[in-house]
Amino acid sequence: MDETTNEASRKGFSGWVRRQNAGLWFGMGFLAFSILFFKMSFDLPYQSKLGAGPGMYPRWLSGLSIVVALIYIWQSCSIQVFRVGDCFPGRQALLNVATIFFSCLAFLFLLNTVGFIIAGSVLMFITFVRNYRLVPALALSVGITLICYLIFKVCFSVPLP
Repeated sequence: MDETTNEASRKGFSGWVRRQNAGLWFGMGFLAFSILFFKMSFDLPYQSKLGAGPGMYPRWLSGLSIVVALIYIWQSCSIQVFRVGDCFPGRQALLNVATIFFSCLAFLFLLNTVGFIIAGSVLMFITFVRNYRLVPALALSVGITLICYLIFKVCFSVPLP
């Protein structure tokens, strides 16, 4: 633990970021988000002819969110302090997250152009190719995509591109 603290303190800006209280920063962001929605809820009428109006639920929900954010900020500063550096994934986990993110982006860009089966197969192939050999990864990606297509298209009658 002591080595990572010394290592983080030597790295300049990244060391400063890693030493920050992650709960405090998240709580402040959630508080700002809640205050914004609380302010926006006043644009909707609180009551209508039938009783509660469209502004009642967002006003109460964002008001309670402000209270929860303040409690969370207090807890993260006094009871459960955890640093940003403790939240970072390792190199392998970060590569897994990036793989999933970019395969989903590829799926979104390809979906309307080539259709669900090809785009889904590309998504699954990008996900599987790092952990399986080429042929099993290709077979799994096409097979799972076809099964999903059959379930949604035939069984549920969901229109797919």
